[in-house]
Amino acid sequence: MLRNAKVYTVNEHQPWAQALAVRGKDIVYVGKDEDAALKEHIGAETRVVDLQGKMVVPGFIDSHTHPLLSSFMTAGADLQHETREEMLSALQQYAREHPTGLVSGFGWRTDMFGPEGPNRRELDRIFPDRPAYMLNIDYHSMWFNSRALELAGVTRNTQDPAPGFAFWQRDKDGELTGYAVEPATYMDALNKLVPLTPKTFGAYAGRWMPKAAAAGLTGGFDAGVPPVADQGDLLSAYLELEQRGELLLRLGVSYATRGPQDPPPLPGLKAVQKRIHSERVHVAALKIMGDGTEGGWTAAMLEPYADKPETRGTTTFSSAQFHQLIAEADKAGVNVHVHCDGDACTRTVLDTVEAAIAANPPRDRRHTICHLVSIAPADVPRFGKLGVIAQVGVNWATADPDSLGVLRPRLGPQRFENNVYPARALVESGARVTLGTDWAAAGYFSTYKPLDVIQIGMTRQLIGKPDAPILPRKDQRMTLAQMLKGYTIDPAFQIGLEKQVGSLEVGKRADLVVLGRNLFDVAPHDIHKVAVVATMMNGRLTHGSLPAAAR
Repeated sequence: MLRNAKVYTVNEHQPWAQALAVRGKDIVYVGKDEDAALKEHIGAETRVVDLQGKMVVPGFIDSHTHPLLSSFMTAGADLQHETREEMLSALQQYAREHPTGLVSGFGWRTDMFGPEGPNRRELDRIFPDRPAYMLNIDYHSMWFNSRALELAGVTRNTQDPAPGFAFWQRDKDGELTGYAVEPATYMDALNKLVPLTPKTFGAYAGRWMPKAAAAGLTGGFDAGVPPVADQGDLLSAYLELEQRGELLLRLGVSYATRGPQDPPPLPGLKAVQKRIHSERVHVAALKIMGDGTEGGWTAAMLEPYADKPETRGTTTFSSAQFHQLIAEADKAGVNVHVHCDGDACTRTVLDTVEAAIAANPPRDRRHTICHLVSIAPADVPRFGKLGVIAQVGVNWATADPDSLGVLRPRLGPQRFENNVYPARALVESGARVTLGTDWAAAGYFSTYKPLDVIQIGMTRQLIGKPDAPILPRKDQRMTLAQMLKGYTIDPAFQIGLEKQVGSLEVGKRADLVVLGRNLFDVAPHDIHKVAVVATMMNGRLTHGSLPAAAR
């Protein structure tokens, strides 16, 4: 029994309450402190907790994240530094502290290097005799040294998976630079350096779960496992964590297709749905890789890139292939979750969903387009009209060296200042907007913590820098109520769990977070400082403690 609290329910019929009672896994009371109905739930064995005005919110649900992959990828050197020189200095220090063995790192940024990307020779100077690989903070490229390329068997004759989209960068003489663009390029090489098995990923994810709970996370959507093994085998790592009592998240997961070279995805998805199904894990969507990124000029744009006018990027599937893929998925009752960074990709997917709705019988659809870095203004209202969920990466929406040094030159001033991450416009046009980190991928600042994302979504500024520039447009800063909805009930809807979680209502599962302060009383720039006092999932604490009051 939680009493004397500020309970923000995210239930429009009862937005606020003072008390909440839990029996077993379920919420059995939400209401006033002195209500007679509350006293009926207090027995001799009831633990009554006086929260002394602390805030209670539904458990946070990350609508787009990669726990298996990211818990592994972020385990090495931290390369999240302001400048290239600081990053290289940190690598040198890491080399001194870890003098033997393979070296991994995460967090370097595209803006630290020129258009050709990083070069293996810089890594060779730091790691001349042992393999080293470094993952870009946006996850869409990797930097290898010469020894790593040698051990992985990658040579100048190695074929590019998708020339112009997923490729090994080469110098003017055709020699490899060590810069690999897109996971389809680098994952096979990485797998030869480090066996990427379900056991490996599961071990790292298990160690990360308490950190997720400490951030207030109780659920999420795994937006795709790496293409290094059978997807069902990799996703089974979650079931094993659940069986050991170590899975602290309620997860919708995805079955991914990355391009027309993959087998038709529906048979594989159906097989994985039967295999990956438990109380805490289920297959929620078909993940489709729709395009690339602006940084690599591979996001599909309606107009040419400002700094490379000979290209507009391209979608992974042709328009006809998209129409067939999404129409077949929709007819089969399968929801899609499509990666679209560029405005042309978004328009193509909206068109295909609209055609699928017209062609197929009515049903409860939860189709989602994710990331949405740049959207043509004419397409914003189409999300609400079509019922397409907009998964927006607002934690990327800061005026930082990546957005100013890479995204702005790519898009040019008009698109950059008007079309980037229009989260509030989507909400106000009637779209359901879900929020997630894409952890550990980022443009500048990688985080899995919901309070970080909520602050950035409200300010469009870097954390810890209240005087930093605001990413345009300023009117796209979201309200706290919009952010909380986008981190609770709306992502629960996205993964088909809104009847179980996402709001604090009688009959729903007791997934909730106790915060040290009422966020509505906190200045936006201080939200990331608010303490997560306790996290509860299924009525059991996964983080913190809630001491019983004297009776």
